Amino acid sequence: MTGDPAFDALGRLMPATLAANHRVLQGATGRVEAFAAGAAYPQVWLRDSATLLPLVRYHYGRDALDSWLEEHLAHQQENGELFDWFAPGGPERFRADAPHARLVAQAPQALSADRNTTECDQESSAVLAAAGVFAVTGDRAWLSGGVRGRPLLARLDAALEAARARHLDARHGLLVSALTADWGDVSPAHPDQRAIYLDEATPRVLGLYANVLFARAAVELASLHEAAGEASRAARWRAVAADTRAAIVRRLWQPRRGFFRMHLRADGAPARGVGSDDVFALGGNGLAALYGIASDAQAGRIFAEAEARRRRQGVSTISGVLLPPFPAGFFLHPMMRAPFEYQNGGQWDWLGGRFLLAQFRRGGAARARAQLREVAARAAASGGLHEWATRDGRGMGSPTYSGSAGALGAAVYEGLFGIELGHGGLTLSPRLASLGARVRAHEPATGRRVSFDFEPSADRLRLRYEASVPGRGSVRLLLPPGAEAGEAMLDGAPQALEAESVGEDRYAVLETDWSAHTLEVRLRRRR
Repeated sequence: MTGDPAFDALGRLMPATLAANHRVLQGATGRVEAFAAGAAYPQVWLRDSATLLPLVRYHYGRDALDSWLEEHLAHQQENGELFDWFAPGGPERFRADAPHARLVAQAPQALSADRNTTECDQESSAVLAAAGVFAVTGDRAWLSGGVRGRPLLARLDAALEAARARHLDARHGLLVSALTADWGDVSPAHPDQRAIYLDEATPRVLGLYANVLFARAAVELASLHEAAGEASRAARWRAVAADTRAAIVRRLWQPRRGFFRMHLRADGAPARGVGSDDVFALGGNGLAALYGIASDAQAGRIFAEAEARRRRQGVSTISGVLLPPFPAGFFLHPMMRAPFEYQNGGQWDWLGGRFLLAQFRRGGAARARAQLREVAARAAASGGLHEWATRDGRGMGSPTYSGSAGALGAAVYEGLFGIELGHGGLTLSPRLASLGARVRAHEPATGRRVSFDFEPSADRLRLRYEASVPGRGSVRLLLPPGAEAGEAMLDGAPQALEAESVGEDRYAVLETDWSAHTLEVRLRRRR
């Protein structure tokens, strides 16, 4: 709790949104605990579910972290590719929205699945989800454990190999997918649900979002192989990651505009006569900053450009996904024809939350905190975490959208509260400025707890903290603009602190154990 009405309302909406979508079903792997994407989506979507862990970990047990992923991997196709979603019921239940839906299991209950072939980041999402689970649990036996007779890590390896084999344009060093709105799954080629499938009429592009996810997935897969003692596979994926990152910067960074272009046409032709180089894509640029593909200087320009453009376009919060959107009629599908509608420029906190986390981590805490509060206030006013919102902030689509909750959960827990917790230890970096807070976080899967009370005033910062985490870690207190750390006391005794700078942010840093402590830092004006 912070005492700020908007932030505290968001704190209530996030777990309530997860609870509304919580599902338990019987799959090929046994009992599966998962989350539907939202009220309008009964399916367990792979891309969405991969972004929920930062919130799910503090409200649900181990099965909610990994059983849904194991079920997705259990239905891996022979060529290594993965479906977008699975859901209880026969294909006829889903055919209106997913004409290619198919039956993938009959017992113990019928399950259907489909893949929106306009996308190519399903496999990357699976790897990122597995890396998130491992970061929490450190469970090496899980990586080597079998999913329908094949080790989980081997399935992940086959999945990312499949994505590379099927989609790599060797000339450019990037993956090819359908022309969509950045991260979206709707092409401009058709006015109906054919638009979610790649066909001969679909323009093909080298897309920022898909390639950033692939580059990050390669990094994480290398780390998983390293944890499993498989050095040669780790080296291979690190090389793939490095090549992809270099190609992204070389092909997609725009020095004059100060952000990454959303895509290049794979065949070099313009996108049906409409140029997209001046469209700022929040999803791909946010992830490029979050995952370190953007340099410090590039990330700073991305953050500034996002805020400038959202003001210029009249969007109520930072979550506007295309600035400006594609013009009316570019997309034929009725949900996408108008600017600022749905994926064509609506506000999506599923992307905005990750963009905010990037700003918090890379030295833009003041701006990120203000922008997060605007998002929280909009959600509170609309009464829920909707799938998307109009330019002026009216909630649209599913009123309880899991992806919004998961991405904003990351922005709150890891960004605003600064809890970086994993099996390797804890770093605590409260980025609350003048906002006091009482934070209690419990991880049911591991039993770990983190608690702190942050009490700021004009001349000092006080932090009471404790965690059930072994070993030592760091506390990093964000200093107010223009201030530096003066006298510091730990449990009443003088304490030396280190100084750290990240972007525009300055921290006072203490190495610590995690028994109960009180750290008090006097502030003085920086000379």
